[in-house]
Amino acid sequence: MYRRVLSGLLAAVVLTVLFTGCDSFLQKSPQGQLTSENFFRNGEDAQRALNSVYDYAQARSFDFFPPYPMIFGSIASDNATKGGESGSDQISVQRVDQFNPRPTDPYVTSTWNTMYTGIYRANLVIANVPDIESMSASQREQIVGEAKFLRAYFHFYALKMYGLGNDRANDGPGIPLITEPLPASDADVPRTSEAEVWAQIETDLQDAATAMEPTAPDLGRATEGAAKALRVKAHVFQEEWSDAQTLAREIIDSGRYSLDPDYSRVFDQRGEFGPGSVFEINHVDLSSALEGTVGTIFQNSRDTWGYGFNCPTQALYDAFGANDPRRDATIIENGETITGPEGNTETVEVVGACAANGPDGYLNEKMWLPAARQPSGPRKGPTNRRVIRYAHVLLWHAEAANENGDPQAALESLNKVRARARDDDDDPSNDPDGVLPDITTTNQSELREIIWHEQRVEFAMEYQRFFNLVRQGRTDLMADDGFQESVNERFPIPQEQLDQGTALDQNPGYE
Repeated sequence: MYRRVLSGLLAAVVLTVLFTGCDSFLQKSPQGQLTSENFFRNGEDAQRALNSVYDYAQARSFDFFPPYPMIFGSIASDNATKGGESGSDQISVQRVDQFNPRPTDPYVTSTWNTMYTGIYRANLVIANVPDIESMSASQREQIVGEAKFLRAYFHFYALKMYGLGNDRANDGPGIPLITEPLPASDADVPRTSEAEVWAQIETDLQDAATAMEPTAPDLGRATEGAAKALRVKAHVFQEEWSDAQTLAREIIDSGRYSLDPDYSRVFDQRGEFGPGSVFEINHVDLSSALEGTVGTIFQNSRDTWGYGFNCPTQALYDAFGANDPRRDATIIENGETITGPEGNTETVEVVGACAANGPDGYLNEKMWLPAARQPSGPRKGPTNRRVIRYAHVLLWHAEAANENGDPQAALESLNKVRARARDDDDDPSNDPDGVLPDITTTNQSELREIIWHEQRVEFAMEYQRFFNLVRQGRTDLMADDGFQESVNERFPIPQEQLDQGTALDQNPGYE
């Protein structure tokens, strides 16, 4: 399971010269001897260039590792609070937690730069690889397909962060849509409408699914199924329920994915690239390179080697059924003794700001590592980020089917997820009494609420709750934390980006 898609960067450090632009997207012109005109000569160059795009899917640049998925997808929601040593620890994250982010905050800026540098690199691959004659047509198509998948992924995340509307009419302010490797002189790019951005995302994902193989050439690379699943998610965000149900059903019927019967194993290193992995982002602790994640050190206990951020709330704890096995696999309670995969036990004390959260304080068990597996450095956490799981596809299918007036199809997919959670090997005779019984209601509004709840507990602390509440129109659940309607659905455009030119305007409420 060696991660070739990331380690290929070690042999391609020269690409940092070719693919400049980390500080602000397209802000710097390529410098040095290598340029896009003389670099793309053969298949090895093409693969190295593609690897450099995946580098930004890791949520980092060469000099900074922003833990933005944790901050904006989890801490901003009702599932988690900031934590840390105190309220003043990482004050810019505290402002996100209190729905008062500023255009100058570092994580607001680094997220924008990460997305648009990834887009820039993807565009270089898409523009140059088709002209490499020494590669076979299938090789070129595969690499360009992966680059289009990643371009769609980056545009999707940027749209969620900065450009969605307040409802699902696709009339939000949108974001800059970049589909060619623009030089620095053209960096002052205006917004494209939300509807046009969605259309390009879907086009890229359709092209990617056609070009890519069903099985990844190397672990961590995108596949046909990943492109289709991300497109299902795009349909769900736009409430295009018929398309979402049809495409999700296609993925289900492909038979390529299944639910790992052990829910807790999914989030351990033992569960990486398991049967339910549709797309996950590689991280590894390499002594010779920075290819890990800061997610582990940010979220492990301050009583050990961690910083104690992203603390589950009491509301999330209470959202689980009393005997739902997923709660124990998701939330660490203060003083809990956890048995690691090697059989060693460790008692976890919740300290710092997390200790004040709820009656005992909680930590995110999905990112927990025992002291024996402490990474060799803060930026070297080995835990992969599960971006799309098969359970996502099932619950998106359930949601879409219910909205389409097809409750039986919705129940089928919903109950598959619940059956795995109760760990009964799909044998009803083994069901523990009262543990996650099958849902039977066919009432559309009741079933909608149940599916939304299932999404909350199944994917708790996986950095998705905030964006789900926004797209479901349930931001009132965050009102007690200071959420302002028509403002906090989006985050501010970075000030440094506004200062570059005149094409962009600030999002309402952040002027």
